[in-house]
Amino acid sequence: MPQTAIIIGTPATCRRIEQQLDLLEQRPVSLGWVVPDDAPADNTLGTFSQLEAIIATRQPGLALVSLPGAMSELITRIRTRLRRLGVPDRFMPTLEDQLAGVGPRTHIEIDLNRLLDRPARVIDEQAIRAVVTGRRVLVTGAGGSIGSELARVAAQFDPAELVLMDRSENALFEIDRQIAQHKPQLARRAMLHDVVEAEATMGIMRAIKPEVIFHAAAHKHVPMMEDHPAAAVQNNFLGTKAVLDGAEAVGAERFVLISTDKAVNPSSMMGMTKRLAELYVQHANQRSQTRCCIVRFGNVLGSSGSVLEIWARQLADGGPLTVTDPAMTRYFMTIPEAASLVIQAAALDEAGGDVYLLDMGEPIRVVELARRFAALHGLRAVLPDGDDGDADVAEAVKLAYTGIRPGEKLHEDLSYDAEAMRPTQHPDINIWCLEPPDSRYIDHVLGILAACRGHGPEQWASAVRRVLADAETAVAVT
Repeated sequence: MPQTAIIIGTPATCRRIEQQLDLLEQRPVSLGWVVPDDAPADNTLGTFSQLEAIIATRQPGLALVSLPGAMSELITRIRTRLRRLGVPDRFMPTLEDQLAGVGPRTHIEIDLNRLLDRPARVIDEQAIRAVVTGRRVLVTGAGGSIGSELARVAAQFDPAELVLMDRSENALFEIDRQIAQHKPQLARRAMLHDVVEAEATMGIMRAIKPEVIFHAAAHKHVPMMEDHPAAAVQNNFLGTKAVLDGAEAVGAERFVLISTDKAVNPSSMMGMTKRLAELYVQHANQRSQTRCCIVRFGNVLGSSGSVLEIWARQLADGGPLTVTDPAMTRYFMTIPEAASLVIQAAALDEAGGDVYLLDMGEPIRVVELARRFAALHGLRAVLPDGDDGDADVAEAVKLAYTGIRPGEKLHEDLSYDAEAMRPTQHPDINIWCLEPPDSRYIDHVLGILAACRGHGPEQWASAVRRVLADAETAVAVT
């Protein structure tokens, strides 16, 4: 039996779709058109506002959507409604858009500053230039969200050479392509390498002799690292050690570790291993000529695998938008803010070894962020325990609570109680001062972790918790 379909678009685009269907040997049976509220025409089943009622009455097997690509917001909302109603849809670009080579965006571009409800942070270009211009700059994890933005920012300020390092071939290829396109005259290298390979990392550092290093390579997904503590240790801690040891060996001027608020009072393997990396950087700063510092910040909106990416996919599928817990809060900033402020923190004329904290404003309830996200897409968020009353279902998207995942906390901290804050030359950057660890403690950590090689995840997790307990409770290590 032929498939039944409704056609959604303007009268003109619906007419063209009908003509195209006529060219098929076995065309679906067209039940009629659904058109804009202000454009009624013959052969219509009704208008966009009547879509739910039309679906319930006609029960089509397929919906063909054909609207100009410039109407991206409307296209997204219609397709969201169809998926919520369980009707498969196909987008049919207009002839004009096909000739122009354009189509609808997969999701609406939203203003992240409106989402955060605060203005963008001020960027000090002079400070960035002081760090980058004329120097050989290495970015590890250059294919990631923060690493790639660091690379793009650094490229704008004419380094002597920009070295991009990542273990992901596709990610490295893409950032290298972007830099080549926008700064074709810039000397650069793309190095496919995993920083955890300590001996090879040292060899590369001796070959390229970087002067400024931004170390962004890390595992960041909290629940996954709970299941793979050895990988967290290898990448987040031992990878940091390998790069920093290489930086010292070649006399690099600056080494900057990208850290996270999850390293403060950590409850997860991801946070614990980043905390160990912080401690190693503080330790190394005491012994070397390389100026080492740590830049700590919270969640980055728009990064790979971040909540906005997840919500965008969920919205395209008709919802619901998932939120871990109604009380959960997080600190947020945008990728450009984070990357630019990281470079500015490296430029500050301060003593090395301390933790720089980017001003991220007040923590935001994640459920409130979800409501703002929905609103910026023209939808009203309906809480799981809320009553949507007589609201138009087409204008709403449901929220769903999924529960806290392993390793997660309801609220993150940005500093330890023992850390004393003082301002810096930059209004959006503060510095937290803490005594560096004793060198015997670092030897203790390395010995404990070395003994875990070949063991299972439980032994790795236990070892990480043990060495951090030694550090945070000031247990004497001999």
